[in-house]
Amino acid sequence: MRGNIIEWMQCPSCPSSKQLSYLSFDETKDEEIINGVVWCDECRNWYPIENYLLDFLPVELSYSDDRQQFWGRYATELKQLHLEETKSDGQADYALQYKQQTHFDWYANSDEQTYLSYEQTPFWISADKIAFDEWREMILPKKWLIDVGCAQGRSTFKLMDFDINIVAFDISKRMIRQAIDRYKSHNYKAKAVFFTADATKFPFINECFDYVLLYGVLHHLPNPKDACREIARILKPGGIYFGEENNDSSFRKIFDLLQNINPMWHEEAGPEHLFSEEKMKSYFENTGVEIESKTSIFFPPHIINLFSQERARRLLEFSDHFLQSTPFFSNNGGVILVQGKKNNIQ
Repeated sequence: MRGNIIEWMQCPSCPSSKQLSYLSFDETKDEEIINGVVWCDECRNWYPIENYLLDFLPVELSYSDDRQQFWGRYATELKQLHLEETKSDGQADYALQYKQQTHFDWYANSDEQTYLSYEQTPFWISADKIAFDEWREMILPKKWLIDVGCAQGRSTFKLMDFDINIVAFDISKRMIRQAIDRYKSHNYKAKAVFFTADATKFPFINECFDYVLLYGVLHHLPNPKDACREIARILKPGGIYFGEENNDSSFRKIFDLLQNINPMWHEEAGPEHLFSEEKMKSYFENTGVEIESKTSIFFPPHIINLFSQERARRLLEFSDHFLQSTPFFSNNGGVILVQGKKNNIQ
């Protein structure tokens, strides 16, 4: 974790424009915090940094066993800062977020299918490439990008070869630990920070990012409209939002039937799991973010995964090129790819 990132952050328990405080217990030569603590001067809630990972979740969603062990290890330092061993008061309702957290913690190392193996299927390698090849052309060097709901870095690592600054968070600590280990195992061009947080409200000050990425995330959240408002809030004027979601397609029932017969992956969707251009535009209405979209992926994964990675890519690229310009079919791809640009004048 890096101190310059913390300067942009807001307490998830009492968001305000005031700067958080932090203390590093030990750090690398380039001042990256290995172990330390972040706290809010107003509400006195504190958030541990352990082995590079900041747990910036509300206390109700934090990993209580890890938190207690951290307190036991650094109790002297924390008490000197006048911090207390806090526990959940049980007042906030985080049932939906906890359900997602539990699901993705399980998915991190499932015996049935890990999230990494899911990412590496021919279908998703090809589908991801279609989305990111276009977005990559819009990303400029030295800019700041945030990846909301990054899991183990599935979307984040598609951009690691850029000379940019990346901030990425997810509600699952197991996923984030895998992302950090993945990042530390190579010398990437991008400078990245991963931490845990709740995407119900993004824990950052206004207008601090050039790019905001949510790749298949909105359909996991309790209220996608609120998340869209958050995207607009943290985007700088002229900044760009990149998104991918399940499309409200006429063929969705066919996909659902195939998934029931032979599941290609394990899903835990929230209350809203299908999106359209009209819905996305309504969510960003009066935010200053202008939305454009198109649908993609016109063959189900059950067919695509029968092919090699190269043939899967060719099939999806050919079908996208042909069917995106064909009446009726153009709006019925399996996913919707969204771009939103924030107006320079607010």
